[in-house]
Amino acid sequence: MTWSEIALICVGAVLVVVVLAWIISAIVKHKSTSEQRVDDVYVSNGTRFTKSKDAVDQKGNINISLNKGDVVLERGQVYEISKEGILPGKYTVLSADENVEEINIRIGGLVKSYKHFSSIVLAEGDEISAVSANAILR
Repeated sequence: MTWSEIALICVGAVLVVVVLAWIISAIVKHKSTSEQRVDDVYVSNGTRFTKSKDAVDQKGNINISLNKGDVVLERGQVYEISKEGILPGKYTVLSADENVEEINIRIGGLVKSYKHFSSIVLAEGDEISAVSANAILR
């Protein structure tokens, strides 16, 4: 064998190893993101829909850990409901602090008190902000 043939075999072997590493990392990444997804959430024509109420775990404890698709509303920040940001649709309001049972939320200029695990429907063009404490929309 000549040196050029040996070099070609080495380059081919390195290329195979790189491609295999890339495929394995893509599979691992896909598994980790699919495990973080909230079940029964789908987007149709830019609107978010869900059938699930996963704010309570199997033991009946309140689950306020963040999942993929959750939106954190910081106190005092104003968010607009649009197809580019927070999607319009039905959400469950969760308190970001386990010691806070009710959260004051401003939707469309009106402030209303929402208990932990309440449901709200947001339409496109609405503005929402958490007034009293940080909140999570699931």
